[in-house]
Amino acid sequence: MDSIDFDTIIRHPRTIIHVDVDCFYAQVEMLRHPELQDKPLGIQQKNIVVTSNYLAREYGIKKCMPVQEAVQLCPGLALVNGEDLTNYRHFSAKIVEILHQFTPLVERLGFDDNFMDVTSLVQKYMNSGNDSELNISISMENPNPIGEVFGPSSEECPCGCHARLIIASKIAAEIRKRIHKELHVTCSAGIAHNKLLAKLAGSLHKPNQQTLIFPCSGPILLSTIGSVSKIPGVGQKTTQLLISNNIKTVDDLRKTPLETLEMKMGMDLARKLKDNAEGIDETVVKPTGKKQSIGLEDGFKSVSLVAEVESRLGALLRRLTELAMEDGRIPIAMRITVRKHDFNKPASGKRETRQCALPKHLLPSTKSGVYDHAKMQALAMKLFHRTVDVSKPFHLTLLGVAFTKFEERSSGRNSIASFLRKQVAVQSVLDISSEEGISDVSLGSPMSINQDSNDGSAMSTTSSPISKSVSAANQSADDDLLSEIEPLPKKTRLEVWLSGRRESPSNEMADLRLSPSSPMQLSPKIDAAVLKSLPIDIQREVTRPWPTTSKPKPNNILKYFIANK
Repeated sequence: MDSIDFDTIIRHPRTIIHVDVDCFYAQVEMLRHPELQDKPLGIQQKNIVVTSNYLAREYGIKKCMPVQEAVQLCPGLALVNGEDLTNYRHFSAKIVEILHQFTPLVERLGFDDNFMDVTSLVQKYMNSGNDSELNISISMENPNPIGEVFGPSSEECPCGCHARLIIASKIAAEIRKRIHKELHVTCSAGIAHNKLLAKLAGSLHKPNQQTLIFPCSGPILLSTIGSVSKIPGVGQKTTQLLISNNIKTVDDLRKTPLETLEMKMGMDLARKLKDNAEGIDETVVKPTGKKQSIGLEDGFKSVSLVAEVESRLGALLRRLTELAMEDGRIPIAMRITVRKHDFNKPASGKRETRQCALPKHLLPSTKSGVYDHAKMQALAMKLFHRTVDVSKPFHLTLLGVAFTKFEERSSGRNSIASFLRKQVAVQSVLDISSEEGISDVSLGSPMSINQDSNDGSAMSTTSSPISKSVSAANQSADDDLLSEIEPLPKKTRLEVWLSGRRESPSNEMADLRLSPSSPMQLSPKIDAAVLKSLPIDIQREVTRPWPTTSKPKPNNILKYFIANK
């Protein structure tokens, strides 16, 4: 009998669990304030109720409802200010710690929203029946899943995914049980063979329940959600584009030919949408590492005074530095975000950002661990002035500040962190716009690149003329802190510049060149008759003298900019 290719049989190889904490912010606040347990509760940010407990939802209170409207619906509504996310962040980290006890394949979507790929864990149970390391025991004798099941379950899939998903439902129940036991919060869960269906299934029976969906029921579930906007991952712009083409529901999307959709939306997006409409999703669970940026934003009706901008940025920076110290890494750059009021579209506005490298003397030392807030705020305000022309009336509805491009506190000279800092330094120098002129060149960011790293190991400053000139400019005054960073291209300008430099000629080429002292004296290996038969421009190229010394010429940043003007 021929051997069977197992990979060709398994059409639904993955087993995914989506874990969603019920009304997360509200549960955290009810744990912090037990007197709110039996009261309708709303979490307020500015003048919006961002979420509420289920008792409040019975009054018709919904997410992102104005506070005034929510109070009218529920006069006894208790409101808690949820603008400080510290407690939610810490609680979320504890939940993720529990999830990692089951599998390292955990993808965070938010504080309360996580995907888990438990494929290997399920296979382990199928092989052994238990896992003593996790102290979990699943009965293999009971063939029924735990929790709700969406759609028909009688049609068995030939790939055997039904058995795997049933085991996953028992793992999901154990996960929810452990979270409730250790943290006293309830979760809902969805179990499916892909992320799309797991997320949709988990929202069907809430709170504190779980739902399993088999692959054959995927298209049925997608039909029930109605609007295309409810497909996970379909944002506002995609929804508007679909509606403008008279595609409003999932069924409309199914009826639209792929070729038509590709013409309207491009090949990749069209095919993804068509797959999603049938419950097909091949994306994998990507384990979430540390964030590449940590930021805070403050929204408001309108700010038109520089003094108020400075006050709000100062408050954001103080909280941001606290978060950075909790994170433990060192930020390399700072980004400022503003949203300007659009009088034509009052409900929205255009976001603009500016970013700069952080000079090392503004960062906390290993001993003190304290940021220089005054200088940090001065740097933030310089970025703000580059974003907003304060000589004209301005109206802002949002301010944000973030730290980006982190490095670990201990990094050697050959570490990736050292490389990132050098790249940031070079980009800060090379990306200065021509209209600003050399006098406006700011070398603040290189100050934080060519100094010694925190573990005391010195970085090399002789790798290129650029690094030499940057190092020589490290004594710039505080007024020269600002240096723009643009996103790195696939190949940096420094690499292009270096690759374009003329290298020393090979021995073979050296035989062709003329002696500098005797320009018309040919090498013995060159036939004069052959040379004379060549075009005149090639003769000139061959007979052009080469530099006789390999010693690099003195260089500085001024000469570099003049040469590349």
